[in-house]
Amino acid sequence: MDFNPVRIAIVGIGMWCKALAIVMQKSGAFKIVTCYTRTKAKREEFAAAFQCDQEASYEDVLRRQDVEAILLTTPNSAHSDMTVLAADHGKHVMVEKPIANRVPAAKRMIEACKKNGVVLSVAHNQRRLAGYRKIKAMAQEGGLGKIVTVETNFSHNGGFRLTPQMWRWYEEECPGGPMMTLGVHPADTLQHLLGPVQSVSAFFNRLCLQAEIIDAGTAILQFESGALGYLGSNFITPWVNYCNIYGTEANLYLTVDLPARQPDETPGQYGDSWNYADRNSALYLKRKGEDQKIKVDLETGEILTEEVKEFADCIRNRKVPETGGPEAMQALAVIVAAIRSAQSQKPVRVEEVLAE
Repeated sequence: MDFNPVRIAIVGIGMWCKALAIVMQKSGAFKIVTCYTRTKAKREEFAAAFQCDQEASYEDVLRRQDVEAILLTTPNSAHSDMTVLAADHGKHVMVEKPIANRVPAAKRMIEACKKNGVVLSVAHNQRRLAGYRKIKAMAQEGGLGKIVTVETNFSHNGGFRLTPQMWRWYEEECPGGPMMTLGVHPADTLQHLLGPVQSVSAFFNRLCLQAEIIDAGTAILQFESGALGYLGSNFITPWVNYCNIYGTEANLYLTVDLPARQPDETPGQYGDSWNYADRNSALYLKRKGEDQKIKVDLETGEILTEEVKEFADCIRNRKVPETGGPEAMQALAVIVAAIRSAQSQKPVRVEEVLAE
């Protein structure tokens, strides 16, 4: 990748923001120019760590002529307004998933970026894992036969660390709780593998937490292809991240274990180590007529580096990101359909959500 580094501002400073900032800096594809978050002490700490400027407001960030792009790791509810403002100032945007809490807000973001000719990239990085790349390739080659069902669960017990001072505590800020925060990843990945989801039937519960959000959710998905799927997510059990694909010719079983924490990371934080999640992945294949699973070799990569370098490449070479606005909105629509299904106790069609 041979081009001048993209001059970027980091907005919304937390653990995951720092992980992405580290990767951006190491990639050589970016120069971190400045940063902003509402807490002055956090701004000062970040600016010192990454040797960049700091701004007193988001508007100050947008006024800077030397800022070409923005990384937004802000609360979900802030994504839409902040992206539209950035686009109106001619800034490219990479925003954390989910793209927004609601489909109309996602549409505003997509339309603003299109109108202003800027790149919108959404950080759905799970599909970049080598295991999912391999599953996609094997499915396309026909090695699985007709895919009949899929099972996936992405959960951890981070809900026990939530407090009323955190935005994820509140239903308005984080509707669907773990399904919106974690489940939106497999909502993207499964549609990447199997095509669009047609309808969703879901059940939600609050079993342990005192927060407003639910802490456990499960959804049954019907794909347009006719395949059926299970998607589960919770905030109260030890880490789990797996995906099983069942086809008429073969089954695939993927597990993604928690990355080993690096020496400079504190308990509960998994920053740059997520770049190497492939090293903690295992994929097994069971063919029709065979009794045992066999391990499938995977080429390990660096999913966060791939994600950010693609963003820079899209900016410099006018390319379209793999997970841009439309893909992220499709994943969001599945989760919104799940929320509405759990509330109404009826199936919800994804096309109805997307039509808003």
